[in-house]
Amino acid sequence: MKPATHRLVMRLHVLLVLVTVCGEVEISAGQEAPRFLTVAPGISHATFDVRPPDGEPFSGHAFRVDLGEAELRLVPAGGPSPRQPVAQIASPFPAVVAVNASFFDNDGRAMGLAVSEGRLLATGKRASWGALAVSGTDARIVLGSGISDPLAHGLVVQGLPRLVIGGKVPGLKPQLAERTAVCAAGSRVVVVVASKAESTAFARFLAEPPEKTGLGCSDALNLDGGPSTQLVVRLPALTLSLPGGWGVPNALVATPGKR
Repeated sequence: MKPATHRLVMRLHVLLVLVTVCGEVEISAGQEAPRFLTVAPGISHATFDVRPPDGEPFSGHAFRVDLGEAELRLVPAGGPSPRQPVAQIASPFPAVVAVNASFFDNDGRAMGLAVSEGRLLATGKRASWGALAVSGTDARIVLGSGISDPLAHGLVVQGLPRLVIGGKVPGLKPQLAERTAVCAAGSRVVVVVASKAESTAFARFLAEPPEKTGLGCSDALNLDGGPSTQLVVRLPALTLSLPGGWGVPNALVATPGKR
């Protein structure tokens, strides 16, 4: 290669690198890793604002629940109707973080397994669906087929799809919707509510480590979303209300402190 040609190639290479770097800066401008702050014993909160390079921006709230210091339970709607707003389901709890949980059928009944404090709320196990299963202070996301005895767990709720499996994002059907999701690993559960987000972009955000502005979830499960997505927070340090479009059969409820 002649010296002049070599210099031209090098200049083009440097220009390409600068364009690539500048492009990355523009994409990530204003996007920071979620910062969790303690808002109650065993519960911390972070907001996020994500701008994917290949999709619509989305934002929302994440709550990290330490099962050694806080309670997590599945609370049914109760009352004369099989479905109620999360705000109504969570009304008996003076301090609470609550989101919608199970999908529901045409009759408003919870789909898949649902277990609350060792009591069966719904028995229609979906073998191919994911499930959040909590036993004491150990929380895992597994396939429904892996739950042989639902009552061996204090809490079970099923959903789909599994958004993150072993730190990897599986192939997901493209869909833009409000999101409710849960991540689980040992004694820590992260509950996430987001504005309209494309499924793969949302899953990537859950899976990416904090140094890459994600939540670092090793396993994550999609709960019912769209008009079902809703959030109620009543804590001394934080109050939030994000109403959904309709009632739901149950709610995932975190309360600070241990009984």
